[in-house]
Amino acid sequence: MANRLIAVSFLLLFLAGCSNNPPIKEAKGLQQDTVVTDDGEVTFKIFNAANVPAERVDAVKKELLEAYDDIKQTIQTDYTPSKKINIHLLEGREFSKGLRADIKLYGVRNGSHPLVHELTHTLLGYGDNSDSSRGYLSQEGFAVYMENRFGKQKYPIHKVMKLFLSMEKSIPLNKLIDLDNDDSLFRPAIVGPDGFAVQEMSYYHAASFVTYLIDTYGLEKFEKVYDQPNLGEKLVSVYGKNVDELEREWLSYIEKNYNEPETEEKMKIENFYTIVSSMDSIDQQIFQR
Repeated sequence: MANRLIAVSFLLLFLAGCSNNPPIKEAKGLQQDTVVTDDGEVTFKIFNAANVPAERVDAVKKELLEAYDDIKQTIQTDYTPSKKINIHLLEGREFSKGLRADIKLYGVRNGSHPLVHELTHTLLGYGDNSDSSRGYLSQEGFAVYMENRFGKQKYPIHKVMKLFLSMEKSIPLNKLIDLDNDDSLFRPAIVGPDGFAVQEMSYYHAASFVTYLIDTYGLEKFEKVYDQPNLGEKLVSVYGKNVDELEREWLSYIEKNYNEPETEEKMKIENFYTIVSSMDSIDQQIFQR
């Protein structure tokens, strides 16, 4: 989950770890505000730990209701979200996070919070129980797609992917969906710029691939692979093509239809130059096919 790409970042960012962390305890004495969705299914309780102005809290409430409707009208899953979800507005520049009953949002004061991204995780499910048991690619890729479509954060994911290809720094799709390998890509130990760059690149790859699938084959098919176990097998059963075939299709599409970001675009992408300058220090085996 993420204020990354996310920075797609996440976008990304989008772009946002989703794990089986325990629920965040409600902080006593904090200003609270409550908003209920129009269908009455979910109550959001907002904790203003960042002490942002009342008008900013009101804006978040409005965003929550709009994002809830947008997300519920895209794809349907067999996941039943929590009836009560706590929204924590926090100071600092840490990664935002969307868990089952808690969303941690950073960047609310300046309007850079990835609310749609995190709410997508919280409403549609992530793993078996807000964990990584079903990988990261479909969940993070779709969260960035949703943030790009309905949220405040916009990431030129295909253009950045074209840059990775031009630099011969693309991560093979089979590594991104390998449950024995994907933690090191989507949730690396971030002890320096190279770990951060690996995570950001993984989010961009996931977002670009998922966006390609949706734009090419439609949301109805993607709905059948979102947050599913054995993603490689699921892709074959839904799309009739294996991971390598879909990867070749996707990368060919990027090569033919997109240019690298212009200088002005690069300047607007959060952490862009940190990612690019760190690529050579990344373990180059990550990019080997």
